[in-house]
Amino acid sequence: MRSVFVFLCDASEEEVSAHLDHTYPTQREPWLSSVGDDPYLYIDFYREGPTEFEPEEWSDLVERCNGKPPVGVMADVSGRHPGDQQALDFVTNMLTHFNGFAMDDYTEHLWSLEELRTGIRVLGHPFFDYDGWWLERGSTWF
Repeated sequence: MRSVFVFLCDASEEEVSAHLDHTYPTQREPWLSSVGDDPYLYIDFYREGPTEFEPEEWSDLVERCNGKPPVGVMADVSGRHPGDQQALDFVTNMLTHFNGFAMDDYTEHLWSLEELRTGIRVLGHPFFDYDGWWLERGSTWF
């Protein structure tokens, strides 16, 4: 499954939960972002950052958040849909309401709201460029 992550520096899980309840009111934990009745994103808290990240990467993120461990939120993108626009809309919405960074499955780059809005490329790819990475890496991806 393809995923995008948002790390929020100035929010509590309660504040984020309230925002997600308001934005995606049909279901919670996971919250669903749907087009019509068809779920595109499955959204939930991501609490595994401290154990899944390399220690220096997690320390960098905590430092960027002024020493406060961030609240993590993850959106899994349905394999039935490309989900490009929904993933971008989700992370843009979260970073518009809270201070933080986004990450996709393809780079270790922490994307700012400004970078997402301007379409900056990292290593030659825009945010969540699963097709571009697949074409570049081909059969050596996994």
